[in-house]
Amino acid sequence: PTPSLLPLPSLGPAASSAPSSSPVATRVATRVVVPALRIDLPVVKPPSDPNHFPYCDVAEYLPQLSQPGYPGTTYLYAHARVGMFLPLLETADATMLGMLVQVYTNDNQVFLYEITKVLRNQSSLDIAFAAKDEQLMLQTSEGPRGTIGKTMIVARPISVGPAAPDAAKPDPKPVAC
Repeated sequence: PTPSLLPLPSLGPAASSAPSSSPVATRVATRVVVPALRIDLPVVKPPSDPNHFPYCDVAEYLPQLSQPGYPGTTYLYAHARVGMFLPLLETADATMLGMLVQVYTNDNQVFLYEITKVLRNQSSLDIAFAAKDEQLMLQTSEGPRGTIGKTMIVARPISVGPAAPDAAKPDPKPVAC
């Protein structure tokens, strides 16, 4: 299964991207860890090519949304494959509730989140774009390439603290798959 993105809502004239001088534009997720599910992946920015098929061996973030520590949704997605986000698809919803997720950033911080919701068969990113408060969403696909339904995990922020540079800045090795 693949993590193809759902159609993005239109960013009308009232909406805009964060300016490049904004802290949101400089802090980015670099690693996502869900210890209980043995998920540990570097996070990369996807290329701007609209036909980009998500990489293997890394997670990607959605640049149109927020980053850890700021209002809005940090949205990370990866393939439902062994060594990637497959456990999100295979683990019972109730089992994942309360699990902790660590998101490291390029400014040597680690953000801790608690899983609060598991949403299956989602076909819209509206919940991600509608968030006003900080939240984390992890997404993976539920079926083969072209399948619309996605599994989305929603998590609330708990804490933030310093991280060792080697933990916060893994060496990503994205693979075209």
